[in-house]
Amino acid sequence: MKKDIMKEKAAQAFRCYARLSLCNCNSALQVLCRIRGICSDRTALDMLAVFDTLRLLEIDRDTLALRAVKDIYFATAKKRLRAGEITLRIRRLAYEENCDDRTVYRRLGKARDVWQFVRDREKKQTAGE
Repeated sequence: MKKDIMKEKAAQAFRCYARLSLCNCNSALQVLCRIRGICSDRTALDMLAVFDTLRLLEIDRDTLALRAVKDIYFATAKKRLRAGEITLRIRRLAYEENCDDRTVYRRLGKARDVWQFVRDREKKQTAGE
């Protein structure tokens, strides 16, 4: 099976965002200051894209996509993934939300697509100096 590079980059960016504990910040200013203090320019752009993606999903009121990102990518950020762990988390979320597994995969795909769209449009000036 051929892997999609942007899919892997997006998943890695979401997991890195949680690993840096940026998902626990209370304000946008705190997130931006921490990103600027911790990350290099390239990583900062990825983290800003994750931040914007989460805000766009929140504005769109896509709670399933937000919950999928938090339960699947954020929850597994600080430990090594075991075989089949993502699939089991997706099945559990689908059961709890009373939907199909494929729906959760589509919502994760939507979050990754939004991340890629935002990331492609960000420039080095966005991260500041």
